[in-house]
Amino acid sequence: MKMPHQTPTAVAFFYRNAGYSHPSDATPAQQRAHRLNGARTLAHAEEWARNAGGSFVWSVDQDSTSADWSDETPAWEQWQCAMRDENGRCVASLHGIDFGRDGSPWNDNYRRVVEAELAREALGERE
Repeated sequence: MKMPHQTPTAVAFFYRNAGYSHPSDATPAQQRAHRLNGARTLAHAEEWARNAGGSFVWSVDQDSTSADWSDETPAWEQWQCAMRDENGRCVASLHGIDFGRDGSPWNDNYRRVVEAELAREALGERE
């Protein structure tokens, strides 16, 4: 995927806040390179979604709670996010997103990461 220039601020945000993977035998320098490449990919996807008229709709997931994976009581709500294209069509979605007890996507860095991941998925479908 050809990636145009992304703002250093966006790349730095995703470098700090997004997860990444690397081969188990990667050196520390290779690990940093994998992490930086992932951050650049997410920054590119975020920029593409914004320029393409994409939008994100967040709501409480009616089909999932923390009880699906935790014995801690009481269970707390999970969230779902749908990315819509410029025509309002759903092009990517994720469900069962956990922001913790009493958490929500509002004012949480993980919200931006999820939205960029959905944009990356939608962008991949178009390329």
